Amino acid sequence: MFRNGNFLKENFSMNFMPNLHLQWIGIRTSLPLPSLTEMLSQIFMYFLMEDYANYWLHRMLHSKWGYENIHRVHHEYTAPNGLAAPYAHWAEIIILGQASFLGPMIVPGHMLTFWIWFIIRQIEAIETHSGYEFPWSPSKLIPFYGGAIYHDYHHYVGEKSQSNFASVFTYCDYIYGTDKGYRYKKEVFLKGRSFDNK
Repeated sequence: MFRNGNFLKENFSMNFMPNLHLQWIGIRTSLPLPSLTEMLSQIFMYFLMEDYANYWLHRMLHSKWGYENIHRVHHEYTAPNGLAAPYAHWAEIIILGQASFLGPMIVPGHMLTFWIWFIIRQIEAIETHSGYEFPWSPSKLIPFYGGAIYHDYHHYVGEKSQSNFASVFTYCDYIYGTDKGYRYKKEVFLKGRSFDNK
């Protein structure tokens, strides 16, 4: 299920990352704990930074060389499930993982914020790859959140996909025009649905 033990490598490196490296980039490990406001504002910034960096790194992995040599492993699931989120080539985990560490490196906070950020990010990645729009999905609360259906289209198109590169939000795809195919398909689907209801 997890090619070459990537799931273990990814989690092992995070769980046993020396505190010296975290302190070197400015992440605090001592008391006092951060306030809820501090944590939420930092996690929001982490999401924005990760999403922007991930968009460009993911788009790069869809170049001919990047897809054939690295990213095709992740796209073996054309209809992904939650376990497809960490299923990737080892190089992809390193490349896309850089985007997740970008926020804590630029806006360092407390170790607690760091761990909560990674827990939320992993849950979000699993939800996005689940193939389901759950009632509690952020896509129902945040208008520019991608979600499972948005990312399913990316996997459905597969190797030819030059759309829906965003990991969390959809603003980069909208700004750079890489969601046009998805928006067209969605419009056609909604028109067909409204026609069927008449």
